[in-house]
Amino acid sequence: MPTVLRLNGFRVVIFLPPREHTPPHVHVQHATGEAVIMLATTGRKQSLTSVTGLRDADVARAFWIVESHSEYLLERWTEFHG
Repeated sequence: MPTVLRLNGFRVVIFLPPREHTPPHVHVQHATGEAVIMLATTGRKQSLTSVTGLRDADVARAFWIVESHSEYLLERWTEFHG
C-alpha cells in the first residue's frame, strides 16, 4: 500500500492488486480515521464511499485534498493497476 501523497497530517494511499479493485479510488488516512474516496473519471464525479472515525471537518479536508490532486492521484492509481 504505497503512500502517494502526504499533506497537512493526511496520508493518501493506494492499495495494490490483487487486494484492491476498480473503480479508481484512494484511502485518505488521518490520525483519527480514514475516508475512502472514488476518483473522478470520465463520466463519474469524485465521491465519498466510506468514512471511519473522521470528524466532518476532516472528511471535508480529505475530499479537498483528493480533488486538488485528482489528476496526479488518477495517474498513480493507473500506474499501479494498469
